[in-house]
Amino acid sequence: MRDVTPKDPNSHVPIQKIIQFLIEFAKNPTQNISLLPDWNWTSLFLLQIVVAVLSGTLAGIIKLSFYGVLFGIIIMPVVSTIAALLLALFLYYYFQFFEKRTEDFRRVFTLVILSSLPFYVFQILSEYFAPVTLIGFGFTSLLGVIGLTENFSVAKKRSYQIVGGLFGLVVIAWILNRLTI
Repeated sequence: MRDVTPKDPNSHVPIQKIIQFLIEFAKNPTQNISLLPDWNWTSLFLLQIVVAVLSGTLAGIIKLSFYGVLFGIIIMPVVSTIAALLLALFLYYYFQFFEKRTEDFRRVFTLVILSSLPFYVFQILSEYFAPVTLIGFGFTSLLGVIGLTENFSVAKKRSYQIVGGLFGLVVIAWILNRLTI
C-alpha cells in the first residue's frame, strides 16, 4: 500500500488534541466525521485499543463477570483492532478496484476508527439488551456513509450500498450468534 499523504505520519499528536477532538466529536459526530483529523499511526492504534479496552471492560463490569472484564482487557482490543484493519483494508482495495484511485490507508483507517465509536459506546449495554449492539452499529454505519461521501468523494448511493452491505453482514452474523447461544 502506498501512502499518498504528504505530511509526516510519525509527527507527534498531543493527547490533549485527541481528547479535545473526541469531545467535539461526541457533541457533533456528523460534522466532525466530515473532517478527518490527520493523526499518526501510534495515536490511531492507541485510540482504537483504549476505546476497545474501556468498552469491553465496562461491559464486563456491568455484567459482573471476572471473565468478561478479562475479555475486555485482553481479547476485545485484539479482535476489534484486527476487525478495524480488515475493514480499512476492504475499503482501501474498494478504492483501488472500483473507484480506480489510491487513497491514503491511514485516512481510511481513521474513518473506520472514528465511525466505530458509537458501536463501542452501545456495546457496553449489550449484555442487558442485545439488540443495542445493532443500534450502535447502525450509528456507526451512518457515520461511515457520511465519512465516505465527504472525505473520499464516494457517491452517496454507492456509500449506502457499501455500508448497507456491511451492515447486512453484521446483522446476519449477529442473528447467527444469537441462535447458537
